[in-house]
Amino acid sequence: RAKYLSLKLKLTDAQIKAQSTLQGVPQLRALKLGDPLHSGKPTKLRPSHSSSSTIPEVTVIKHFFPRHLVIQARIVNSAASLEGRTLSDIAFIVAESSEEAIQPALQVPLRALPCQSSGSAWCVLSANPQRMDGIAILTCELRYVVPTMDSAGVTVNFGGAINGRSYVEELQDIEVHAAHFA
Repeated sequence: RAKYLSLKLKLTDAQIKAQSTLQGVPQLRALKLGDPLHSGKPTKLRPSHSSSSTIPEVTVIKHFFPRHLVIQARIVNSAASLEGRTLSDIAFIVAESSEEAIQPALQVPLRALPCQSSGSAWCVLSANPQRMDGIAILTCELRYVVPTMDSAGVTVNFGGAINGRSYVEELQDIEVHAAHFA
């Protein structure tokens, strides 16, 4: 059992490390985006209204390409109410865009995030900056699962699927200006 847990932790750490940079994510490399025109400053997103006590901290960085916007959501699993639990299936989602010229195309979720760890989930949006009317407002969500623990503190799973409670947390909106693509 100890060997299994050690291997599982190493695999989780490897995935978190691989997803920490724009060039390290295989799904993003497959899009052949090239180098970004520029990247924005890290911005901490707050929940849009009162949220659950389990919500992790989320900081986003916008990476602009000629025809795409890639949003890197750095997530920190630090909620004290989680009692040391690993979060799973963590996805940063753009649920809605005020502009038809910028629409979600791909999400790269984070499989697992141990307590007191940070990792990145990604969202790619197709963009046509010439068709934008100035500012696009992106409605964002963070989706994740808090696994169920048995009395011994072990994550409960059935047939390989993690059993737990799913959360969808609305985050503050993100503004994207057409000028950011120039």
